[in-house]
Amino acid sequence: MARSRPLAPTFHPRLRSNIAVLREAHRYIGWQTGSGHDVSPAAEWLLDNFHLIEAQLVQVREGLPRRYFRELPVLVGAPLAGLPRVYGVAWAFVAHTDGDFDEDLLSTYLRAYQETRELHLSEMWALPTTLRVVLIESLRRLAERVACNKAAREAANLCCDRLDGVDVAALELVHQRLERRGVGGTFLAQMALRLQEPSQGAEGSVRPEHLVWLQHALPDASTQHAQQGADQAADNLSVRNAVNALREIGDADWADIVARTSALMRSMLRSPVFEAEHATTRDETLHGIERLARRSGLGEGVVAQ
Repeated sequence: MARSRPLAPTFHPRLRSNIAVLREAHRYIGWQTGSGHDVSPAAEWLLDNFHLIEAQLVQVREGLPRRYFRELPVLVGAPLAGLPRVYGVAWAFVAHTDGDFDEDLLSTYLRAYQETRELHLSEMWALPTTLRVVLIESLRRLAERVACNKAAREAANLCCDRLDGVDVAALELVHQRLERRGVGGTFLAQMALRLQEPSQGAEGSVRPEHLVWLQHALPDASTQHAQQGADQAADNLSVRNAVNALREIGDADWADIVARTSALMRSMLRSPVFEAEHATTRDETLHGIERLARRSGLGEGVVAQ
């Protein structure tokens, strides 16, 4: 559900927060790489393409200034209350495609969405910028997960390297703290790898109570290792999709996408006179329709007819 007046200017602060977290994760992953530690493929994607992620902040500011944002219809229901309706449209598309960008699929999705709710022309033109914002938010979650999992594995390595001075109570405390961050399983899996596989080894003395504690905390280490491998593969795919999508959004023919999917544009293009007009004249006509729709309270499609 949407209404025409925004509840709160939350869009740009949300973006800045996401960029700040991504920078922090990028610094940590970069430090790990510089220290000679192995990093996951998802982390490598973030490192190699961070310049592209940083550039989105400028692109979003230019593509969706605050005054434009404030004119967009906003959502009134949780969890996206106060954000533009087009944010919800972009969020659903990214969620259902795992961040993969395809112009034809997006066009089909937009036409299907508008079978029940017609999007304003301003929302259609805000979509590429909004997709960037949603993809940055997705990358933030992925970067946090990648960095937290890496930190959990390094914590396990540190414990194993100093087992002589680490008792079970200390291990349990570390595990509980990491569990609250959602990476307790990663910590245990790395501990199991170091303590139970001779090829990995632990530099400290492994006492029986260490192994008993680990067996109790992680009774099925093989399943945990398999799940970690699957999660890393999924994260790698998601990061790759999001990074590639940020590039492809910039290269997409948005004039064509809007012409194919905007109810207002499709209606107007049925007029041979409008179709033959110069692009500047078309824009003036469309802006006039938008203004009349806002003043009259009628839909843009109705005004266009």
